[in-house]
Amino acid sequence: MLTHAHCTSCQQPLKDVVLEGHYGQSVSADVCGNCHLVWFDAFESVRLSGLGWVGLLREMMATPRASQNVPPAMQCVRCHGSLKAVRNLTRFGRTAALECPRGHGHFQGFALLLAERGLVRTLNSRDLAALKKENTPPSCLNCGAQVESVPTELSGQTPTCAYCETPLMMFDLPRLTQALLVRHGEALAVNEPRRQLAIACRGCGQPLDATQDTRCEVCDHVVAIPSLERIKPLLAQIEPILRETRPRQARPWGDKLQRMRGDASSTQLHRWMGHARDIFSSNTSHYGDTHKVVNAIGVALLMLLLYWLFG
Repeated sequence: MLTHAHCTSCQQPLKDVVLEGHYGQSVSADVCGNCHLVWFDAFESVRLSGLGWVGLLREMMATPRASQNVPPAMQCVRCHGSLKAVRNLTRFGRTAALECPRGHGHFQGFALLLAERGLVRTLNSRDLAALKKENTPPSCLNCGAQVESVPTELSGQTPTCAYCETPLMMFDLPRLTQALLVRHGEALAVNEPRRQLAIACRGCGQPLDATQDTRCEVCDHVVAIPSLERIKPLLAQIEPILRETRPRQARPWGDKLQRMRGDASSTQLHRWMGHARDIFSSNTSHYGDTHKVVNAIGVALLMLLLYWLFG
């Protein structure tokens, strides 16, 4: 990442945040808390581990957004060239970013970055009913503004924030939890999620299973998480689980494997070729032997594979 890079929207210095990637690698992101924008170099966002996402989510909630509207003419923080708007289709739906045409990276708003990873979903009528029961107005995940005028019933159209025009979204609790429970390239299993990840239902207080519950089994209250502030308890409980996870160690070389290293005669291909020589140099009576027949089939399949690959 560049040192002393500035946000090309508000001209304030970007904060260089070092996050954990898969297999212990480091990933850098430049965050503008003033505009709620994140700059990633090319492909770096996909390298974040669960612990890296925990750090980025905490960074997102650290600073309230000051500016409400992002000007359309933003620049690359590396080459200062103009950025182009791109719209991508992921397995979680459509998302957008402002990308450098020269491949240096891209800017993305907080909400769109979360949507790209499938951590959020659009607001629906059941969410509105749950938030009304909790006496909590919906808020914009991108700029944090509270939204007062939202219709009670949504007729297939997602309402947008009046300030930044971002569609209103809710955190998807199971997807968020499963995305965070990844470290060293492996998904982690939690034995007792209702105890280790004790997320309380806001309708009756019963503990929820954060890995799969979308509504309370006791009172049927929908899990509606409209803000970054609401996921703080989840992050506090997931982070120790992630930090206690150690990477798998490579298996040490045994004496037998040490002796086999560099010896071509110990490979499976060499053994198959030896079986082929035995079969084709022996008389026809040997074909009655089941073991020879199986080896002959293996050699034939190998020849067909080599012909398909290189023929």
